[in-house]
Amino acid sequence: MARYFRRLKLSGLAAALLLLFPTVAAAQFVCAPHDDVVNELTQRFKEAPEANGITPDGMLLEVFVSEARSWTILVTSPKGISCLAASGENWEREFRKPETGF
Repeated sequence: MARYFRRLKLSGLAAALLLLFPTVAAAQFVCAPHDDVVNELTQRFKEAPEANGITPDGMLLEVFVSEARSWTILVTSPKGISCLAASGENWEREFRKPETGF
């Protein structure tokens, strides 16, 4: 019974988040195999990889950006499943002078 109530709470939380953040609700997919997500981003949104890094827990974080300045941040597990972390428009590149010394 406790497991049922825990799931009910999680479902309610997910529903509340979708109501509060309609852009998340409008996403056509949340998680899928990495290749499928990248194909969707490159074909449909014309976004290409801009930057990437590895998180402390071994997840691949990638930023995809289009010439129209739309952007998407993906987080991919070591098993190859990618999830949309965020997306938006009006991406700006920040240019910095190279730092000397490490």
